[in-house]
Amino acid sequence: MSISILNESAVREAKNVYFHSCDAGRLSSKDLLTVILEPIVRDRSISAMVDDILQNGLSHLGTLSEFELSVLFGLDERQSFQLMSVFELAKRMNAPIIKDELIIRSPEDVKDVLQDLKYLDREHFVTIYLNAKNHMIGRETISVGSLDSSIAHPREIFKGAIRRGAANVIFAHNHPSGIPDPSPEDIMITQRLAEVGIIVGIEVMDHIIIGGDKYYSFQEHGTFPVPREIGLSESLC
Repeated sequence: MSISILNESAVREAKNVYFHSCDAGRLSSKDLLTVILEPIVRDRSISAMVDDILQNGLSHLGTLSEFELSVLFGLDERQSFQLMSVFELAKRMNAPIIKDELIIRSPEDVKDVLQDLKYLDREHFVTIYLNAKNHMIGRETISVGSLDSSIAHPREIFKGAIRRGAANVIFAHNHPSGIPDPSPEDIMITQRLAEVGIIVGIEVMDHIIIGGDKYYSFQEHGTFPVPREIGLSESLC
């Protein structure tokens, strides 16, 4: 049986699932990828290709450049650009619209604001700025690290908070591994930032780690450090 017939059969099966239910939510990730890839993949088995993709996880697609997509799928520039645009749009649709009146009431609210972090293949250290009523007044990526570490200095971290006149801050970063459990370094930097926050008069409300669809909140787990008293001379070291 030819590849084109196999691909047509795979797409027909996906369409049948939808037309029998009229509910796109009933389509599996494999069904959706099959329908997306069918117009641009001609000389390879779409089913086999989708199986390979899903082994790495859907979030991996969002990290691929146009060139990487062209190599992975054997596409020309027009096709790979089209596919990259589809995946980028999907990421943006999943990201919340940040409004001026957004109030942070819980770690879940923070997680919703940081959905885009779960697609990244490097650690990004982010600060969320809040006013005295916990209205979100800004968000800033402070640093981008390696595969398993982000580099952030207290001076840089609090500079934006002071500039914006923030009363409170929440720190966050992602773990590309998908496992949000804090490392010893995460615990240490959280302790340090809480201490510096006391010195500069800006409360550190939480530090949240995003790992795929999961998250870890120091406050929620009762592990947020109690800042020790430190002198001004050592606060920003």
